[in-house]
Amino acid sequence: QPSLMPMVAPFDGYVETLGKVSSTCLVTLDRNRYSVPCELVGQAVSLRFYPERIEIVAHDMRVARHPRSFSRQQTLYDWQHYIPLIERKPG
Repeated sequence: QPSLMPMVAPFDGYVETLGKVSSTCLVTLDRNRYSVPCELVGQAVSLRFYPERIEIVAHDMRVARHPRSFSRQQTLYDWQHYIPLIERKPG
């Protein structure tokens, strides 16, 4: 006998909030910090948080993606966000 239970699609909704990129190329969400490309310093960005990840959107493009941290006071870096900074400041 086939099951009459409906198939439930995984939840892919997100909650969106606005944030501002700090001088250290970070945005803060839920007391955690996430890196974004350094060219966005000082700009407002959209933070979309999904159950398992954070996506940062600027100018209608996803500019960063990180696993969502449920701890507090964590900083999640993507070293590629800092390449332009490293290229400008030798040593």
